[in-house]
Amino acid sequence: GIIQGLTEFLPISSTGHLYLGRHLFQLDEAGLFLDTMLHIGTLLAVFIYYKKEFIYLIKNPFSKLMLLLIV
Repeated sequence: GIIQGLTEFLPISSTGHLYLGRHLFQLDEAGLFLDTMLHIGTLLAVFIYYKKEFIYLIKNPFSKLMLLLIV
């Protein structure tokens, strides 16, 4: 989970980071379930961090920020 959190926003596949972490720490294949849970954890962290912005976008769907995100 630490590797996923620290490397998620690098321009390299996060699945690659998970594979590298397994190789470095000599872990068995964790499987699709663990990979999915780590991605969901990252997504949840992003939603929590940007909570105010998401609420603003939901309340103001035609705002300039929403338009810029769509474009």
